[in-house]
Amino acid sequence: MARRKRGRQGVKIHRSYSVDEAARAVGVAKITVRRWIKGGLPTLMDRKPQLILGADLAQFLTKSKTSSQPCQPFQCYCVKCRKPQKPAGDMAEFVLLTPVIGNLRGICPTCGTLMHKRMKRTALEAIGGILDVTFAQAIRHLSEPTSLSPNDALPMERQTDA
Repeated sequence: MARRKRGRQGVKIHRSYSVDEAARAVGVAKITVRRWIKGGLPTLMDRKPQLILGADLAQFLTKSKTSSQPCQPFQCYCVKCRKPQKPAGDMAEFVLLTPVIGNLRGICPTCGTLMHKRMKRTALEAIGGILDVTFAQAIRHLSEPTSLSPNDALPMERQTDA
């Protein structure tokens, strides 16, 4: 049976929870709650088993909820830094994937990893004055044949019986 995350809605603020009860109330594994305790979730330390106040758990879940960080047209999202970044040197590369959509690629100025952003070709006009964008040729996949099979291109030969 798959667990379903319930989030803060399953937590009662006037109740105290053990690690197991907190995990069931929120819909996560017990090890996740233990990781939250190591990460700063307050508990009542003088008691065994460790008890978590419902108000503290609700506040922790609300505070730790990640807010979405929308990228500006000239930014790409860096997965390693976990935030939108402007490409290093104000340089990016645009790889056209279809006639309309492409992939904007740049290097993160903080960690040096490659960042990607899928966007329409028409949106490049908005970032033209901010970033120096070069166009690159898309890499061909093995499933995309460059030419027909030699057997298909041969004309039908007449069979002669000698």
